[in-house]
Amino acid sequence: MSGGVDSSVAAMLLQRDGYRVVGVTLQLWDDPTASGDRTCCSADAVQRARSVAHQLRIPHLTVDARDIFREQVVEYFVGEYGVGRTPNPCAKCNSRVRFEFMLGLARKLGLEHLATGHYARLTGDPAGLTRGVDRNKDQSYVLAEVAPELLRQVLFPLGELTKPQVRSLADEGGLAGRSARESQEICFIPDDDHHRFLEERLGKRPGAIVDELGHPRGRHLGTYRFTIGQRKGLGVAHGVPLYVVALDAERREVTVGERDALAVGVVHIDGVVSHRPPMGTQLSVQLRSSGETVPAHLREPGTIVLERPASGVASGQTAVLYEGEHVVLAGTILGTEA
Repeated sequence: MSGGVDSSVAAMLLQRDGYRVVGVTLQLWDDPTASGDRTCCSADAVQRARSVAHQLRIPHLTVDARDIFREQVVEYFVGEYGVGRTPNPCAKCNSRVRFEFMLGLARKLGLEHLATGHYARLTGDPAGLTRGVDRNKDQSYVLAEVAPELLRQVLFPLGELTKPQVRSLADEGGLAGRSARESQEICFIPDDDHHRFLEERLGKRPGAIVDELGHPRGRHLGTYRFTIGQRKGLGVAHGVPLYVVALDAERREVTVGERDALAVGVVHIDGVVSHRPPMGTQLSVQLRSSGETVPAHLREPGTIVLERPASGVASGQTAVLYEGEHVVLAGTILGTEA
């Protein structure tokens, strides 16, 4: 239970269905500025979760997971930016920390399942990860790197619901977290300023901004301030829009070019997590959390060939291959080809 409306309603629905529910909030990060509605790591969020649990008359535990979260998520996040990649910390938190940690706790408490407020479903036999009914809130992308054997022990009470339906249920139940705003994307950076966060840990690493021919176009304070496909904040004047097309952290070099230079036709991934074999040929791939899917086919488990070019594909992000609504496999983007 994060203290937000989604996990609160999930707990309420499970209780209504007759489950013996225990609310658990993970303490993941300490930051004196992390307060208010927009972070799941704040003392306010823990208090909201506890208040909902008391309303529902279920036990509530706050469990310290700060060490493993720092090692497996925050240090990974900083390290990936340090070498010029763009990580997805939510996907890595789910696959490296949250689900395995919580399932281990459930076993210690004598509970059969873990349940979360994610908008996702498990369908088929054996059950496989599937998009949530509400495509605007679907979170199968950030769950796709979690091992299928772990996911089969999970309940997703919100998978068949839309966000407006969930908010209506929260109002109906008078839940304490019903007015909380949506949490931010990176829960351990409460001010949303990841440039500041990274600079405090990596220091200033000034270098050159160059064009595709290597000609100097400007200066920067660190490659970690950029991601592939970025257009704003380059500080480079040009007759047509320029985008970040390559990052070389070792040489401290940011390469910019026109939009055509961003086109990608092949994506290579590592750490492949297979969910189900594809049944046909109508596959698509999602290459970032807010991105659209692109028709694709699988050349081999680690190589996805796009059937139309995609732009802004950054190494370090998660690639998720779908067949219709069903997740086929996922992995971390290692590199791309035009």
